[in-house]
Amino acid sequence: MRPLLLSLALLSAACSRTDERLPPTDRFVYPSGIVHRSVPGSTNGVLYVSSANFDRCFDQGTVMAVDLDRVSGSGEGNEALRPLGTYPDAAGTAELGQLNVAPESFRYIENFAGEMALWDRTDGPPRLFIPARGDGNYLHYIDIPAPTQLSCVNSPQSNDCTAGALSLATAVPGSQQGQPRADAPFGVAVDTSGIPDPQTGKGGARVWVTHLNPVDSPERSGTNYEAYLVDAPAETPGLSSADFHPLTLAGFPVGGTHGVVADERYVFFTGRLNNTLISDRTLSRRLLVRVLDKENLEENQLIEPGLDLGFAASEARGLALTPRSMLTPSAPRRLYVAVRDPDTLLIVNVEGIERASASPRLTVVGAVPMPNGPTQVKLVSRGELRRELVLVSCSDAGVVAIYDPEVGQVVAQVLVGEVSGTQSPQPFGLAVQQQGSGARIFASNFGDGRISVIDIADLGSPQLARLVAHLGVRQDVGQSAQCQEEQL
Repeated sequence: MRPLLLSLALLSAACSRTDERLPPTDRFVYPSGIVHRSVPGSTNGVLYVSSANFDRCFDQGTVMAVDLDRVSGSGEGNEALRPLGTYPDAAGTAELGQLNVAPESFRYIENFAGEMALWDRTDGPPRLFIPARGDGNYLHYIDIPAPTQLSCVNSPQSNDCTAGALSLATAVPGSQQGQPRADAPFGVAVDTSGIPDPQTGKGGARVWVTHLNPVDSPERSGTNYEAYLVDAPAETPGLSSADFHPLTLAGFPVGGTHGVVADERYVFFTGRLNNTLISDRTLSRRLLVRVLDKENLEENQLIEPGLDLGFAASEARGLALTPRSMLTPSAPRRLYVAVRDPDTLLIVNVEGIERASASPRLTVVGAVPMPNGPTQVKLVSRGELRRELVLVSCSDAGVVAIYDPEVGQVVAQVLVGEVSGTQSPQPFGLAVQQQGSGARIFASNFGDGRISVIDIADLGSPQLARLVAHLGVRQDVGQSAQCQEEQL
């Protein structure tokens, strides 16, 4: 995501107060990670949204549980969000600025939230994981005791979840000379495929976290940079140096990591350049996708599949792996990867990734040009007999692109907000509500502060996808607008 060109200087009187500057609870402020849950008895379900507070108008970010049956407009008639498939063809975009979030439905988190992941466990309430690259470099653990109720793990009586969050960069047991640590945690994935080791307890549900900034040793020395993939327990927050897996390989520049996907044996993650800290710009190789073998974590078994030799891109962002087919379990799976420069959706055949295999094989089989700034990738199932639709948020272009592998091309580009000059709504996070033969897509507009709602009434005709609503109000009006004006 290419951020808005805003200064991060301290704010003056228009946005500051002598007491704590609490973020609003009635709107989003640079929304980033989102997750949708279908809830029994609810028509539209619940949307969980983190606000990154990118311009630091406030002291913290937030996470909200938005009851989609309760959002409304501010005009006459108090318009609500209509169910999927019921918006008339001639209807415009519904502006539903009233989120109507109850006090138990929001919690404070650290600034600069990244992605969000949901652990829908069977032996306890669902749990959200939200990395945030603010001062503490936290991974937040937040339980959902009821569909719209949020509870901070380790501090359930508090509405500030930083109190019980896990720092990935401070006081890591076993660290030496500033390593390992993970500055600017960003991508996150829940892994439920592990079986706990009866001796060590290692295994079970884990959380994999990427981080954008490689870290030096000693800290602040500007030398000996390294990047890590972090492997944290999902049940009880806690880390040791053994949970940090170094990623540097000879011949590759040191950069950050962005997206991550965990399968039964292997973890796939993408590489992102860091224009400030990258150690050697002359190296021709680039980290697009790398694979970590969970069966050989002690040896830190890294696999470099060489995708950059098949397609010369500068860096990668989001990725998504198709599930194993129940009808043809031996068939190759697909890994879809959003890469930059050139802006493309890479299509990668993936074979040999079952638990018994020690030799995964990744092969680039296609490259689809994307609108500017492809960022996050999400799949929409169409059943066992059809290939999944591939959604890509394209931040710079301000669109969500829909690629249909059965057609072999992008079949829709849905503009999620107004694009003016270099200013874009900057769609980032994606969430999907599947219902019957259709699907509803939610995109977090990091740039304009709203959530865009896109309906595909019939998954057999994805080219008819269209924007039906915005949730929340624009962040370039009101207090945020004042705050931005003070900083420019």
